Amino acid sequence: MTTLAKTTENNAKVKALKKIAETKWTGTTIHTNLDACLTGINLDSTNSGWYKPSASRIDGLTGIFMINQDGSIFCEARVIKISEKEYKIEYMTMAGWNEFENLFHQFMDEN
Repeated sequence: MTTLAKTTENNAKVKALKKIAETKWTGTTIHTNLDACLTGINLDSTNSGWYKPSASRIDGLTGIFMINQDGSIFCEARVIKISEKEYKIEYMTMAGWNEFENLFHQFMDEN
């Protein structure tokens, strides 16, 4: 299992994600378990096809985030647990992504 790397980049991502409004996430894809969601999200990532994705809850953030093979946060998507058999994938909207990118670069420049 890959663990969340303690890097300047991940710290800036978390700081930026905390500023993205809940209204800037959207999603309707529902799976019966977290692994199925992570497999779907992994298809949009730059991880290898052999990587079995792992996930993490991050203090101050809503949802569960996939951890990339290199230990970085895949911040474009998150998983929301609805019930024991329902997990929803939500993706950041374009407006949310633009805001995130600006904040991320701002926080990286501060370090």
